[in-house]
Amino acid sequence: MTNVMSSAAESEIGTAFANTHAAIPLRQALIDLGHPQPPTPICTDNSTANGFLNERIKAKRTKAIDMRFFWPVDRMHQNQFTIYWKPGITNLGDYHSKHHPSSHHQKMRFYTSI
Repeated sequence: MTNVMSSAAESEIGTAFANTHAAIPLRQALIDLGHPQPPTPICTDNSTANGFLNERIKAKRTKAIDMRFFWPVDRMHQNQFTIYWKPGITNLGDYHSKHHPSSHHQKMRFYTSI
């Protein structure tokens, strides 16, 4: 994605868009092979992005957000995805982009070396 995001929440929403967009062909392939799929879970560690995607908040500045970022919301209404919040410290996908104390790095060595 070559957009410049104006906030961390918009960046997380853009990431949710990219992840859901990439997951659709995988879901469809599994369905075509005879494996019905429950809603695919998508995790975010940004409470504002989670509120926006789950339509719990109506931000005043959503008209400035790219229209394609509303696409994951539509797919959630179609029961293809479920987007939930999880604290960033437990999110292994964000591990390398966050600042953590050395004790946390020692605890996480096992998970990142796999």
